[in-house]
Amino acid sequence: MRKNAQISGWNETLGALQWFVYLLVYSIPIPIVIGGLYHLPMDEIASLMQRTFLIAGASTVLQGLVGHRLPIADGPAGIWLSVFVILGDMALRQGDDLSSTLRVLEGGMLVAGLMLFAVSGIAHRFASWFTPLVTGSFLLLLSFQLGGVFIKGMLGAGGGPLTGDRALAGLVAVGVFVLVFCLSTWGKNWWRSYAILIGIIAGWLVFSCMGMGGAAISDASWFRLPQMFAWGPPQFDLGMAVAVLPLVLMLLSSTLAATESMEQAIGESQKEDPKRFSRGALAGGFTHLLSSVFSSVGIVPLGGSAGFVSVTGQSRLRPFLIGGLIMVCLSFIPVAIGLLTTLPAPVAYAVELAAFVPMVGLGVRAILREALTERRLTILGVTLLLGLSIMFLPPDMFQGLPTVVQYIAGNGLLVGVLIAMVLEKLWKEQKHFVA
Repeated sequence: MRKNAQISGWNETLGALQWFVYLLVYSIPIPIVIGGLYHLPMDEIASLMQRTFLIAGASTVLQGLVGHRLPIADGPAGIWLSVFVILGDMALRQGDDLSSTLRVLEGGMLVAGLMLFAVSGIAHRFASWFTPLVTGSFLLLLSFQLGGVFIKGMLGAGGGPLTGDRALAGLVAVGVFVLVFCLSTWGKNWWRSYAILIGIIAGWLVFSCMGMGGAAISDASWFRLPQMFAWGPPQFDLGMAVAVLPLVLMLLSSTLAATESMEQAIGESQKEDPKRFSRGALAGGFTHLLSSVFSSVGIVPLGGSAGFVSVTGQSRLRPFLIGGLIMVCLSFIPVAIGLLTTLPAPVAYAVELAAFVPMVGLGVRAILREALTERRLTILGVTLLLGLSIMFLPPDMFQGLPTVVQYIAGNGLLVGVLIAMVLEKLWKEQKHFVA
């Protein structure tokens, strides 16, 4: 009995550590990307990373305790990252003040949070909008969009030809991906459960042995409170306010897709909880307010969590909540953040890509929950064709159009899901009657 208790405690500790690492890995790259795009100095990037850790950890615990109450990690939203990138690129091309753009984004997240609060009580009524076809399309487009980002990160795309140290780093990253994929697919027991943690440690060690570890953000202080409104007071823009409406629909879609895919991944056997979606939306509204107040990228339930659970088998809630609390505690320790940022970016991207492999299957499975009629196949084809095609367009394609159009039209994920949603509502299935 005592031995079993020790084994259970050890497994719980490792499970919490793995959830913490998952949260960490997903949260590290985004502040670096945003900092580079908006020309932030290194100390501001470190501060942004601190705030991102705080909101991601706090939101994870909040959702696990009073929100959807599932082991779904929260992290920077791919949809919000794309908005940051689009607006940043617009500001650079038009010679606008980047700091003003960041304040507009603060205002956008504040409006989004208030909208989520407003609709949380009736969020269950929106559930009918997110049919299996819409949910599956969202998961597929999200996987393809972020999969491209992860591949580029693994190979260091944009830094010139893949030669020398960059080629070696890319090769190691591919090796980490293969290792995690093999362990999660064919590994047994412990090896399968901790495939991602093993991959991170192995990749980190290899990079360190080659003298190619990531550069640390130096800060010798052991405690520091996160700064509120670090980018200045929120600035409200009419174009952003209008664009937030479809963004809120996307955020609701993301929450629903994450909860449904997690229920599939863990084999949810409890009776349907009609208030789960509403609680998740309410908690998401509070999280977006925090993201605005603490000048961070909007935080949402990560759809990749279902893939993570499928890979690791870590579906227990207690280690999940402990992992989120560790993330919160870490956010107050700048010296620890500086140490953890030595995690090589290609390793982080590689394990993220491996965790997203099951997401494609979850998206296909969601679509196949209903018969593939000619109508549904056509809607799926239009959704994927247009959504994926927009992802390949040059950033300045919509530069001459109104701001709100630029916000929406340049985002393939947003356009694709909106197309699926509209066609599902307007194009009704033909009913054939036998005489």
